[in-house]
Amino acid sequence: MEAFTENINGFMPDSLAFAGLMAIGIKLIKIIGILILCWVLIRLSSAIAKRIFKRQTQKQHLAMSERKAKTLNSVTSSVLKYLIYFIGIFSILKLLGVSDSSLVVIASAGSVAVGLGAQNVVTDMLEGFFILFEDHYAVGDIVTIQGITGTVESVTLRSTKLRDPQGCVHIVPNGSVGTVTNLCRDFINAIVTVGIAYGESIDHALEILRDEMKKTTDIQELLEPPVVAGVIGLDDSAVTIKIVAKCKVKTHLGVEAELRRRIKNRLDAEGIEIPFPQRTVHIIQQKEA
Repeated sequence: MEAFTENINGFMPDSLAFAGLMAIGIKLIKIIGILILCWVLIRLSSAIAKRIFKRQTQKQHLAMSERKAKTLNSVTSSVLKYLIYFIGIFSILKLLGVSDSSLVVIASAGSVAVGLGAQNVVTDMLEGFFILFEDHYAVGDIVTIQGITGTVESVTLRSTKLRDPQGCVHIVPNGSVGTVTNLCRDFINAIVTVGIAYGESIDHALEILRDEMKKTTDIQELLEPPVVAGVIGLDDSAVTIKIVAKCKVKTHLGVEAELRRRIKNRLDAEGIEIPFPQRTVHIIQQKEA
């Protein structure tokens, strides 16, 4: 009997240690499960939001514009992501044995921290709401913010992501956006300047350019025939003429390239010179004494 008792007493510490390791292992597995569930919910909520807003653009009546749908989808996905993170963190804390009263204290401390040290975050989020509801810009728009011109790739409550023509990505906090220049509202002007040699007849050159602009009806991106604005400069080597064409948004670069091609070909055919920079050097010979 005594030998049996000694065996039990020797076995119990090992059993307790094993039970403790098992409890830790189970909690660890639950924590990993919560993290995986959060990841799945974020992906799922993002897909559902995208599908809902896509349907809104396909409605026959009161359809939402595609640019606004993309923006709302970006913001909604961002809000849902932070909400799921918040619930996941508190679930993990509760799993680790933190009481409800302690969670309330943690939430209160977090609120104080936001109030004291995260004013910029609050400002960014408030500006994000204004950007969204006042429709300053949307995903897909070409805008200029803080001197940076690029395409809006995403808008969240905290920041706006721009990609410039070189492919660089700029993250701008919404609280620092300031003045916005939106290049995608209703229409955009394609502007072309051409230099004519001083020896040419400017009136004749203007007539030819106006005639050529009347032949641009085949350019589908144009909303109106291009306007020859007239002479805008008497430069060092040329008389500069300006042409303005009202076209669809995001098409001005292609329209400008096409207009330059047509202008060059027409001026060459008419024998009108497009000059290049030249300098006239006068050599003064000194008389021998």
